[in-house]
Amino acid sequence: MAKQLLLTGLLLSITACGNPQNTKEEAFPGQFIGADYLLSEQNAQRWANASRQAEQCIYPNLTRIQKQHFSKEDAYIHAQYVFFYPLEKIIGEQYVKMIQDDEKSMGYAQHQFKKYKADNVEKLGADECRLLQENARNDLAVVKGQYKSGMVEEIKTDTKKDPDGVATNENKFFFDIIKWGTALLL
Repeated sequence: MAKQLLLTGLLLSITACGNPQNTKEEAFPGQFIGADYLLSEQNAQRWANASRQAEQCIYPNLTRIQKQHFSKEDAYIHAQYVFFYPLEKIIGEQYVKMIQDDEKSMGYAQHQFKKYKADNVEKLGADECRLLQENARNDLAVVKGQYKSGMVEEIKTDTKKDPDGVATNENKFFFDIIKWGTALLL
């Protein structure tokens, strides 16, 4: 019995003297109480990484000054491709709309994003990056008012080849020589 008490006391003293920094949790910011959607820590971390990957891919040489002087169209595409599309892949379109519609939810999402924002992340694969860049370029063109068809464009080939190749547009020079030659003979 004395051994059990001694062991229990020893365990209690070890846990009581533990490092308080490891067990300390950050208090929930009061200004976000009542938000419609609260982004989880794990999703916020994934979002910050995915966002940074998209930004490195689409805007590899973007400076803060360039970003401040974005046109409305460029700022819209940047927000969509760097912030909202990566978040949409993580939590879904319906929750992103919920965050966008609620000021407190948006504020909390921004708070979480800043908390986990990282500068060094693994780059996207070459094919995925190329596709993302192409989509961003096409969307920017559409937002700027340039028409881009979403349909697959069919390439027409009008050159039909005659199997014998005689007296066709393929051999127009040859045909003209024969025509003029016979006209001169007659």
